[in-house]
Amino acid sequence: MLDIVLFCEGTYPFIAGGVSSWIHALISAMPELKFGIVFLSPGRSFKKELKYDLPPNLVEFVEVYIYDVRLVPQNPQRSPEQEEAAWAALENFSAGIIDGRWGEIHDLFRGLGYPPRLSLEEMAFSDRAWDILLRQYHRCAPHLSFVDFFWTWRFIHFPLFQLLNAPIPEARVYHTVTTGWSGLLASLAKIRSGRPLLLTEHGIYTNERRIEIVKADWIYVEALQADGGQAFGFLKSLWIHLFQALGHLCYDMSDEIYTLYGGNKVKQIAAGADPDKIQIIPNGVRIDLFDRPHLSGENPQEFTIGFVGRVVPIKDVLTLIRACKIVVEAVPHARTYMIGPTDEDEEYFKQCQDMVETLGLTDKVIFTGPQDVKQWYPKLNALVLTSISEGQPLVILESFVCGVPCVSTDVGACSEILLGGEEADRLLGAAGFVTQVGSPYETAAALIQLARDPALADRQREAGRQRVRRYYDHKDMIERYSQLYKKWMQHGRNRI
Repeated sequence: MLDIVLFCEGTYPFIAGGVSSWIHALISAMPELKFGIVFLSPGRSFKKELKYDLPPNLVEFVEVYIYDVRLVPQNPQRSPEQEEAAWAALENFSAGIIDGRWGEIHDLFRGLGYPPRLSLEEMAFSDRAWDILLRQYHRCAPHLSFVDFFWTWRFIHFPLFQLLNAPIPEARVYHTVTTGWSGLLASLAKIRSGRPLLLTEHGIYTNERRIEIVKADWIYVEALQADGGQAFGFLKSLWIHLFQALGHLCYDMSDEIYTLYGGNKVKQIAAGADPDKIQIIPNGVRIDLFDRPHLSGENPQEFTIGFVGRVVPIKDVLTLIRACKIVVEAVPHARTYMIGPTDEDEEYFKQCQDMVETLGLTDKVIFTGPQDVKQWYPKLNALVLTSISEGQPLVILESFVCGVPCVSTDVGACSEILLGGEEADRLLGAAGFVTQVGSPYETAAALIQLARDPALADRQREAGRQRVRRYYDHKDMIERYSQLYKKWMQHGRNRI
């Protein structure tokens, strides 16, 4: 039996980034424990290329496909009463997603039982499932095209049906790093085994999916309606309600919930999490790996700006490129290096390349692809993030070790990292600038100020060095999780 199973949706070990680096560090730092990974991917066509050398104590790997539904022969054991209860639970769940009622997802699992009392084929293709779909359409969306409703209903429900039958390795403790589909499968592991479930949220998954859904152009919008300052139609609301329901389920099923900073805790409580379950465990950085002399003075002819991360929409690289145009007009010797993978969203990368060319920045904005960032940080005069959503970015902490000030949008824990959290932390001073999301002018103004005021840059550089050593040491984070794993593994042993 495994000690810990981690549930990873589209991250480790095939996608590089802050969450994946955190997972890799966690496993690598505890060689005495046997880990397993349940990796959730969209389907069999998902491109898989390892981004990490897998630690020897990662002894089991299971891939689960979210949207690639394949029927397998099933013969559910049930009484007529259990079958009717299962169909009623499925219909109540569908109505709950439409109406925004989260309790129905709990009723669904109680009604379906385990193993499920309805087969995947029945839930997806039977006359009873078709009747449920028709009733929900006529009740709530007769004004919509039935084809649009049908495909939305199917794409919302099919992953749920698929995951109900997914294989889950046995472990003493289950640990998911998001809610959503990953949190659903982790919750099923808890329901099936009765063993502890832990949740660590770096960013708030439901918020990130909401942003993506509101902006998505693949979901038909029949008529816009206001909702909390956002505008979206009926079909988008179905997707948002689904992920909110999955979030509620995971919060309810988790024995403990960990987050990176106080602002995230507030959002989790607002989204339905029990505040008594939540603990704050900041990210930590390996100071020994990144501690090297700052070299930005080796090329005084260039003000070197670095972006470290994936070139994807949530990082809002297009806004950064616009900021670079403003910067080079004021600081002609500035150059920006986009350091990180470009293959996750090739269409978005092409948009970024086109903008660089359109703005005449081909010799001023350089896409390097994946690099050894430990070699790059010391060369930078400034790190910049223009993300529209973050948790607690490791790249900022890593850059601080090397004495690099940062300009970042006011998302996630970025403000707390740059300006300080508690009073003693704030007294260290600012380690960079905080800007508003989607504002190339604010981002550019902060970078120009750093370029023109070396004394300010030196003060921010020293504040960052002190802050990361005092509050964000990797050893402290690992010790916290090590103790938590030991505690909950003992609970897991008692339940075996």
